[in-house]
Amino acid sequence: MKHINDFRPFDDEDYVRPKTRAVGPQGDALILELQRLQGAFDDGSDADPRDNRGSRKKRRAPPSAVRNKSPRTKKRPGKMGRALGASLSLLGFRSATARPQRASGIREMEWQDQAQGQLQGQVHGHAPAMRSREPEFSPPPRQQQTRPPTHDAALLDLRNANRDGNVGGGALRAMPQHNVPARVDHAYAVPQTRVGRIVGTAGTALTTGMTFIAAQGTAAALDGPSDEPLVPRVGRMFENELRLGLRVLLVAAVLGGGWLTLVPLAGAIVVPGNLVVQSNVKAIQHPTGGIIAEIKVDNGKRVTAGDLLVRLDATQSQAQLQAITKQLNEQRAKIARLSAERDGLDQPEYPTSLTSRPDDAHVRAVIASENALFKARATTRKSQKELLQGRIVQLNNEISGMESQLDSKNKQIELIKGELAGVQELYDKRLVPLTRLTTLQREAARIDGERGQLVSSVAETRSKISEAELQTVKIDQDFRSEVVKDLGDAQAKEGDLVEKGVAARDQLDRIEMRAPNSGTIHQLAVHTIGGVIKPGETIMELVPDSDELQVEAHVQPKDIDHVHTGQNAMVRFNAFNQRTTPQLSGQVSFVAPDITNDPRSGSTFYTVRITLSEEERQRLGGVNLMPGMQAEVYVQTGSRTMLSYLMKPITDQWRRAFVEQ
Repeated sequence: MKHINDFRPFDDEDYVRPKTRAVGPQGDALILELQRLQGAFDDGSDADPRDNRGSRKKRRAPPSAVRNKSPRTKKRPGKMGRALGASLSLLGFRSATARPQRASGIREMEWQDQAQGQLQGQVHGHAPAMRSREPEFSPPPRQQQTRPPTHDAALLDLRNANRDGNVGGGALRAMPQHNVPARVDHAYAVPQTRVGRIVGTAGTALTTGMTFIAAQGTAAALDGPSDEPLVPRVGRMFENELRLGLRVLLVAAVLGGGWLTLVPLAGAIVVPGNLVVQSNVKAIQHPTGGIIAEIKVDNGKRVTAGDLLVRLDATQSQAQLQAITKQLNEQRAKIARLSAERDGLDQPEYPTSLTSRPDDAHVRAVIASENALFKARATTRKSQKELLQGRIVQLNNEISGMESQLDSKNKQIELIKGELAGVQELYDKRLVPLTRLTTLQREAARIDGERGQLVSSVAETRSKISEAELQTVKIDQDFRSEVVKDLGDAQAKEGDLVEKGVAARDQLDRIEMRAPNSGTIHQLAVHTIGGVIKPGETIMELVPDSDELQVEAHVQPKDIDHVHTGQNAMVRFNAFNQRTTPQLSGQVSFVAPDITNDPRSGSTFYTVRITLSEEERQRLGGVNLMPGMQAEVYVQTGSRTMLSYLMKPITDQWRRAFVEQ
């Protein structure tokens, strides 16, 4: 606000009201009052400018006498002032009492200069000049009247002196302290350190502010009767208004701080979602594909479980199944024949899967072939064994002949031995010549050699008999080993064919594609007879109409720690009128154990499902819920105060700021 001397007098005809930054009617009223005061100063009058209601010349003339006005009555503090005073008393402060009534006249403003000089002499002689809380007007020099410093001046000078650290004990006691709280005398005994000065300054500011707010000021109405001049009255009115505003601001700050600190606010995670069937939409696919032979449904058609949807061409599947069936029949007949050969049976015993189809030409041919093979193999084996048996008989006969020859040789040897003994006696008597003796000896040696050859031949023949017998046994062993090996291979091949037969039969059964449950056909992708279906291609979708509807939402990974099964959630459907459609209360029934990657957008999320009870769905009235409807899901989390919301970014940055990399 401009100084009062900056305004031009009212008798200046060229005066133009300057543009001010005062806001509102109170600022304009203040400017008008100050302009009237300026006119009073120019006239040298001490009277209230409002008493001169005449023309400009009449206002400029000095008043002949000063009217005596009744003394101003002290205004009783308001309810807010009394409440704050009681609160400060409980906290240890005394509420400031009403200041003494100021003397009349503009001359009373000059006590400030004298009070400043006295206070400077008391406080070490170099304290800063006191700042008056009253407007700085310059009265005429002829009015020189002082008054002792009041409560405001004492507090301001005390604050200035304490800020400079020059407050002495004697000076402090000598200073007038009107309406000063009880704790002011002890609020400045702070050690002269940097921290102490900061604490002392803060305490002084807090104490002074609380004292100013708690003080019970008085102000008379401008239009009421009073002996006090206008300027002090206007100043006190502004003080009272400022004090009232600060009280209101303090109460608002306390209430707002309490609300920020104590009142909890419910938190929630808002995620988009859509309405889905509990068991999901059924995709109708074919594992191997094929050629379309018949289409039985269209989009939007309702079907029941087991209804025929699409039929494929069965030519290839039937041919494959027949080939596998023939191979399986052959292997089973072979297994029956090999089993009979292994066990030494007279004929094979075929399974009922073959004997139960006597009208099947292929089965009859297979059985006849295996029977013939069984007989042929048995005949061959028998012939081999008979041949070996004949060989054994022949060898036994040879042994008998050689044994007879051996007996003859033994007899010849006995005869020669007797004759040789007689000839030896005669030779010893020199009755026979030596040639006779040597001839008998050579004959005996020859017969003995022939006898040895016969013994060796008998032994060799016996070994041949043993070998023939061994071959006879080996024929059976080799045959049985071969049969067992062939039987194992046949059984393994039979198992493989059985699996192939199951697959071929399953493929043939899938020629007719039927509805897994009741529902509505959606997104039919085939429309051409003879068209080709790729393996795994989605032919159509079936939307079940008997399953429960749920809301599926995608929660970001950073929010999944606030979501758990059984948590309450609110659901709002975007397709309905928000004004007439209520929010539905649901419950989280499923939380995915791991994240899901969306290949189209590349985003990651957790799948969460919310179940709506039947009572909540009935709140919609006649509104029909359809799968695929978009919704907004509010998953309720724990409550937090507003102060926690405001301080969380600061605390997060604070934690990161002191983490060393």
